[in-house]
Amino acid sequence: MWEFVKGNQKQYQDLKQLLEDGMLHVYHNCQLPAGCSRQACRIGFEKDNGMYVVWIDSGITCSRRGGGTCGKQFRQWLADGEIRFLDFNDVRDFLKGLRFLY
Repeated sequence: MWEFVKGNQKQYQDLKQLLEDGMLHVYHNCQLPAGCSRQACRIGFEKDNGMYVVWIDSGITCSRRGGGTCGKQFRQWLADGEIRFLDFNDVRDFLKGLRFLY
């Protein structure tokens, strides 16, 4: 996941363009922050009926607390296995906001 947290504008633009195909794009061995029950996971991205969905492997927990709204969203994402956004900028902002975990 660190790969997406530290991503630059070009990488996010490339991801957004990639999602226009309507397919699920899965990234393997994404580094999770310290405090998570696993060191790495799979993260998937897709655009579904105009919404952007970010998937994560199920069964991951995180003992880290804090982070305000972003921290709450992160823990909910882990619990649900997915998080949905209306706008791709919100996807980017969510992932970039997880920097506090690293």
